[in-house]
Amino acid sequence: MKSQYKLFVLFMILLCVNTYCQKHTADSLSKLIETLNGERKVDAINELADIYYYIDTKKSIEYAEQGLRIAYSINYQKGIAANYGTLGFSYVNVDNQKAIEYTNKALEIRYRINDKPGQGNSLNMLGVIHYYTGDYLIAIDYHIKALKIREEVGDEFAIATSYNHIALVLIALENYDTAMEYLKKALTLVIKTKDEAGTGIINDNIGRIYERKGDFRKANEYFSRSLKINKEIGNLKSEANSCFNIAEVYKDMKDTANAIKYYKYAADIYSRLDEKNGIANVENGIAKIYKMAGLTDQAILHASIALKNAQLINSLVNISSAADILQGEYSKMGDYKNAYSYMEIYVKAKDSLINIDKIKRLSKKEYDYRVETMKKEQDSRLEKQKLFIYILSLTIVLLVVIFILIFFSYRQKKVSNERLNALNLRLKELNSTKDRFFSIIAHDLKSPFLGLMGYSQILSEDYTQLQEGEKKIYIGNIHELTKSTYKLLENLLEWSRLQTGKIEFNPELCNIYEVLYQTLDLLAKTAENKRISIENLIDKNLTVKADKHMLQTVVRNLISNSVKFTKPNGHISVKTEKKANNIHISIQDDGVGMNKTTINTLFRIDKTTSTKGTVNEEGTGLGLLLCKEMIELHNGKIWADSEEGKGSIFYISLPNE
Repeated sequence: MKSQYKLFVLFMILLCVNTYCQKHTADSLSKLIETLNGERKVDAINELADIYYYIDTKKSIEYAEQGLRIAYSINYQKGIAANYGTLGFSYVNVDNQKAIEYTNKALEIRYRINDKPGQGNSLNMLGVIHYYTGDYLIAIDYHIKALKIREEVGDEFAIATSYNHIALVLIALENYDTAMEYLKKALTLVIKTKDEAGTGIINDNIGRIYERKGDFRKANEYFSRSLKINKEIGNLKSEANSCFNIAEVYKDMKDTANAIKYYKYAADIYSRLDEKNGIANVENGIAKIYKMAGLTDQAILHASIALKNAQLINSLVNISSAADILQGEYSKMGDYKNAYSYMEIYVKAKDSLINIDKIKRLSKKEYDYRVETMKKEQDSRLEKQKLFIYILSLTIVLLVVIFILIFFSYRQKKVSNERLNALNLRLKELNSTKDRFFSIIAHDLKSPFLGLMGYSQILSEDYTQLQEGEKKIYIGNIHELTKSTYKLLENLLEWSRLQTGKIEFNPELCNIYEVLYQTLDLLAKTAENKRISIENLIDKNLTVKADKHMLQTVVRNLISNSVKFTKPNGHISVKTEKKANNIHISIQDDGVGMNKTTINTLFRIDKTTSTKGTVNEEGTGLGLLLCKEMIELHNGKIWADSEEGKGSIFYISLPNE
């Protein structure tokens, strides 16, 4: 007995700890409420009332009434409905008539303001109340109405609650298999929504089915699991229910010591919550054990407490059970007066229970009839649907065949048109390429040779008559013309090789600084002739996968362009930068710049124009086309940014693979 006492004390300590957690939350919310006003205050008070429902029913009612007064004072309809709903919830099994009255008031307002979630809650609560009063068909009707609304809203937490309550009615109607299906669906949802309180309640109800089926080991497993969850979250009312259920199992297993321990554990919580139905259940359970043990005084004491609480809420089952124990125990003592009075109470309650049992059986038959009727109607609808689906499927197949034929015909035509358009575009490009090629040969290649012929003729015919200075100028001009002509030929050959696909593309991982250093060094010497400086800002550690020869050609052309369009004493900078998955190379000058029209034609073969440099350097525009095609071979991009009179920046972007 000492070890049992210690265990009971330990349970009480754990109970207090859990209660403290809930109380702490409630106290924090109470302090917060003092800082709020208006609708926010009403909502917070209602939330506080909900918390107290599980730990102190009287306080829950007090807070709901306070919230109701404030909601009325500011005409906050949703708040009025919410607090009526909480009052209805709080009065269940305390005063069921009041519970129905308040819940109906909440439902009326929620219909008026079209509060769908609230309607579901009120309908569900009416189902719960009618379940406790034994009106099972009415109860299940309310629960199904609530479920439909909750499915429409999509609230999985609320849907799980409806599944659970439908299962409770089915358990009462002894339809255990269907009840288990609903409970398993509910359990899946509460686990998904992480609803610990719901998980505890549903485990309890699954245990109840196993208990009804006589599988006490399985029942105790689910009840114990539920108790653990309810203790952890401090849900006192559900914790008491779990303890009561465990006690019932131990009583059925003839383990009276454990049964008494869990009955007392549940009784302590029910008493503090003033849960009269729970108190009556527990006290009747204890009285039965003492009756079997022959402890008459103890049996009478606990049966009297059970009867008193049962009569307050008209719980016929508990009234009948308590009165039966009392009349039997008083008969043993020879107190026939009391025995007779309790026998009268017992007979009256029993007669009512017999009627209720008849109603219950009728309800079950009516429920089974409804289910069977619904099943037949559903089968009939399914047959019609099958026929409709067959006809619809046949129609769809025919339409699909027609659509496929039309689609393939359209696709073939579209592919042909796309090929034709591509060929036309390619033909235009080839024509532009041809025109540009002959333009370069006819004009840009011809002009330097005319210059060379002129200077060489002067030197040939008048060499002896010319001054040394004049000779140097003519020879220098010949040298410059030769250089520019060579550069033109070089670009022309590179470009023609690209057009015919004869150029080799050999990308490899290379250090940008090492690839471009020599090119920049050579160009710097060329730029010195115009007194232009080239600044090397290339990161020495950056690498890129590229064709070295092409990269050198591109940068050489771009810097040559910058030199061409930069005035003497100008400045050019070459910089690299890593951006996300790309390497950027930029060539910036402080030259003459370009307008937007010129920028838009830079890389187009059909729009390319030649512009003279700052000291009349000649060009063809072919170098930029060459750059564009080489960069595109790398899956990169090339573009320019410029403003007249402020210089230009040419950008190259290469993938950093």
